[in-house]
Amino acid sequence: MLWGRDRKEAAAVLHSPTARARDGAVALRDQVELLVRPGRQCLVPGAAEALLRAETGLGSGRIGKDTVTSAAGLRAVIRAASREESLLPLLVSVNQEGGRLNALDWPQVAQLPGSMALGAAGAENLAQQAGAVIGGQLRAVGVTWNLAPVCDLAAWPSPSAVGTRAFGSDPEQVSRLVGAFVRGLQAAGVAATAKHFPGLGGVAADPHHAAPVVDELSEGALLPFRAAVRAGVACVMVGSHTVRAVEDRPALASPRMISVLRNDLGFDGLVVSENLSIPAVHEPLGGLAHAAVAAVAAGVDVVMLDSEISRGCQSHPRRVAAVHRRGEVVQALIDAVETGLIDRRRVAQAAARVLALHRGFGITPATPLPGWTEANEAAYEVADRLAGASVAVVRGAHLLPLAPKTPLAVVRVPNVGQRRADSARHAPDLLPALFGAGYRVLPVPAGGDVPGDVGAVVVYGYDTRTAAGDRSRAAAEAARLAQHPVVQVAFGDPDDLAGSPAGVLIAAWSPHKASTAAVCGVLSGRLRARGAVPIEGAEW
Repeated sequence: MLWGRDRKEAAAVLHSPTARARDGAVALRDQVELLVRPGRQCLVPGAAEALLRAETGLGSGRIGKDTVTSAAGLRAVIRAASREESLLPLLVSVNQEGGRLNALDWPQVAQLPGSMALGAAGAENLAQQAGAVIGGQLRAVGVTWNLAPVCDLAAWPSPSAVGTRAFGSDPEQVSRLVGAFVRGLQAAGVAATAKHFPGLGGVAADPHHAAPVVDELSEGALLPFRAAVRAGVACVMVGSHTVRAVEDRPALASPRMISVLRNDLGFDGLVVSENLSIPAVHEPLGGLAHAAVAAVAAGVDVVMLDSEISRGCQSHPRRVAAVHRRGEVVQALIDAVETGLIDRRRVAQAAARVLALHRGFGITPATPLPGWTEANEAAYEVADRLAGASVAVVRGAHLLPLAPKTPLAVVRVPNVGQRRADSARHAPDLLPALFGAGYRVLPVPAGGDVPGDVGAVVVYGYDTRTAAGDRSRAAAEAARLAQHPVVQVAFGDPDDLAGSPAGVLIAAWSPHKASTAAVCGVLSGRLRARGAVPIEGAEW
């Protein structure tokens, strides 16, 4: 995004042939600036941004969650930013998938169980409602570009980069749910992004830590993306994994792969790269700047260095370094055009698509935004509905409900923190408080002693599997306590349950309040479990 004088110049250059002829260098730079996200503007004025601008002459292009700490605060910041003198509507991107990855994860923000819960429920209407309420929350704070949904197919055991972010493993069902989610999200006025093309199904390595290479696409991998295209998805994110059967290059730098998206699937919207700032993504292509050049040359329209809303508190030197890295990417793209590595028409085509996205989904001071309270309440309602429809008892349904007259021990197994793309690990532990009246709940630490008079032990965790194929720490805890009646609950990937000797196994898909309440409802008999594990080959 360009701001103030930069954005005025960009609009003049992009729309005036006379201006382009008079100053082609300025035109090229302004077009290239549109292709690199985040932009170079100041979105959150303050001391940190002032110091950054004093040293670099530019803003960070980011909204840090260390300074903006609530939905109301985010809405105010974005509203103020949209009033800056400009010719382009403001467009802010975010990762808000539901379940495992949510940038808007402050307290009092309703969190949906996520994609695999939708797969477990198997209902298109719920998928469309989920997209609509997530879109409603985002638009209520002024965010109108969501880097979701995940169109990758699930596998067993769960690849660490995908897991419950996927809708399931059946391409036909996933396609129906993806299409419904996209329709709901975009009907709310938020651009959807189908990712990670051509699909991470079958990819075992985590692209956040390694450069995955597979020989060929898994069966049906393209179907969810085709469904997203048919639903009118605004954007498609191309992944960093290599599929040798198509081209021996990372997908985001593969002209043949992007040709599949454009020509075979008929997608004519915006193509965006996976986050190039991740070393495992850019190192196979020779570094960040080289990766950006390779991606744009291959047909990517926007190179992502991050989304606009970022987590944590960055030091001033790191903020300065990020601005300099972005400048190096911009200059590398300009140099690539001037030396003939990238066709000038390729840059103009990409810039035109970025402008179209701004005009189709960006906001101005006159853009009406829905009220936050109403949008968030609607999300709470859909979250409860989805959680109730998705919790799955995969073993021991005949042993439920748990008798309320004897003490009930609950043992929470700590997260191991293996997954990088994950905000749900910060979710509070709500299970002991949500059982309700009639149950004497006794919290016991993992590895602790359980009294002999308990009626049952509930062992639960979110992310407790340390490596594919190994028994999770939660399953090991269930085995340690096998002298008691044991229920094990997986609040994350269902393969946390694999190898567990527990008499009752429950898959809940997320650790958020709605899912936890639904599990307590199933255990107490207040709710009938209706979900089914949407992964072929799951074993317990």
